[in-house]
Amino acid sequence: MIRSFRLAVFRGRSPLALGKRARGLFLLLFLVVPAQAMPLGFESGPHFFRAYPPALSAFVQLTNASLEYGNGLTGGAIPLIPLIGGGLGIRAAATLGEPFALGLGFSVFQAGTGTEGKWGEIPVSVRLGLSYADLHGALLFSPWPGLLWLSLFAGVGTAAVSYAVDFPTWPLPFVPEEGEKDFRGRAFVAGFWARAAFPILPVLTLGFEAGYRWALFPGLFDGTLPMDLDRNGSPDVLDLSGLWFGLTLRVEFPL
Repeated sequence: MIRSFRLAVFRGRSPLALGKRARGLFLLLFLVVPAQAMPLGFESGPHFFRAYPPALSAFVQLTNASLEYGNGLTGGAIPLIPLIGGGLGIRAAATLGEPFALGLGFSVFQAGTGTEGKWGEIPVSVRLGLSYADLHGALLFSPWPGLLWLSLFAGVGTAAVSYAVDFPTWPLPFVPEEGEKDFRGRAFVAGFWARAAFPILPVLTLGFEAGYRWALFPGLFDGTLPMDLDRNGSPDVLDLSGLWFGLTLRVEFPL
């Protein structure tokens, strides 16, 4: 009986052929079945960040003290410079997998502040612009697939500060350096975020996000010259760490 069973199993097939078929079936299951459980997602949306860079805030406060002093001397009314406390940006990413996923994304944001006016016939103008961009990898987890996401991310960020000042060299409490400069630098960045999502279509969701980013730039440079806005002789450290909030549209494609 055993011999007849073996003949029935192997009739017309060699053990080598059966082995090849088994390996082929295993390879097919390994490639196709997991892929069907690993959706490819694309997400993007506007974000608002909160950050008060100490280096920029110190410069603004020192310059405002001089503006107040100059307004008192001349009877002028040049508005004080608002602090930079946040700005608008965009975050986008592609992810693979669910409930655990890997992602690759980028984020950008910008902000600015300044003032202008005249003391008599002498023009006064102060402009600061801030921009940030990063490229990051992410680990994501969805405890309720498609509805709740948690993520850790890390990458490389770049920051730039544009500086344009026209200021009289009077004996004031603080006189900012005249001229136009562009300071740039790079640093390691990292953070985390959480998202609650709501289905719009079978493959489309709208999410509300909140997260925190660590982004500390030891120094920004205009060529070889370090940024020293308060003119104290020490390079300024630019800290862009802070909270951010945003909306995200996510579309998923089953592979």
